[in-house]
Amino acid sequence: MNTDRIIGIAESNGWTATIENKTHEAITFEFSKMTPAGQDFSFCAEMKENDYSNFIENVEEYYQAYDPDYEASQWIGKDGHGQHGAPYHIKDLIEDMIAAEDMIWNLLCEFKDALL
Repeated sequence: MNTDRIIGIAESNGWTATIENKTHEAITFEFSKMTPAGQDFSFCAEMKENDYSNFIENVEEYYQAYDPDYEASQWIGKDGHGQHGAPYHIKDLIEDMIAAEDMIWNLLCEFKDALL
């Protein structure tokens, strides 16, 4: 089954993968992995009509839209430092979000290599 293959690829690359929603038309996966600084990073991707190409396109769209600076800004507290388990220094926080971007890219490449 396509879902098992996607989950297996993610898990073999250190990600936790779950099915968040499943209908006749689409399946939504959630992928989670700890960043180098220890943040629990996750994102969702959808596969329509059991089509790998559609799924990969959805992951690629997420990757293209991912903005490490914006993501880092969501973790900065009123005191100008990381909050809720994020790295304390903004520089470290941005580096961690860039690492998350690299993690998405690497997973995307694994999906492309295995599924296309």
